Amino acid sequence: MAQQLQFESVERPPLAGERQSTRQSTRKRRRTTTNSDDKPFGRPTRNRRPPSPAELLLTPGALLTRSQLRGLGLERRAIDAVFRALPVVALPGYSRPMVRAEQYLEFVEKHTYRDDRVRPCRG
Repeated sequence: MAQQLQFESVERPPLAGERQSTRQSTRKRRRTTTNSDDKPFGRPTRNRRPPSPAELLLTPGALLTRSQLRGLGLERRAIDAVFRALPVVALPGYSRPMVRAEQYLEFVEKHTYRDDRVRPCRG
């Protein structure tokens, strides 16, 4: 009589661009419990993404980092000019300097030249 060999399945890490199996991704998902009003309580879920830089511009009191200004399309020299021109918020214990979104928008508006005035040239 022939015996059938059984092999243990060994999970390998996913290759680049390959999705994880549903069993693994379901296991890692965080579940939140809701009360009767369907409002989540407890710890926030991990699949919340941070607001985009464009969303931060619409948020009152928002602070922008250099990375977020880069996400708005500014290059390094323009970001440096913004940080030189505006008051910088530096929180103790946090290494990233920030500028206020409202002040950034005012700065851009002040230095936007339309048909009503002439752009100054360097001389």
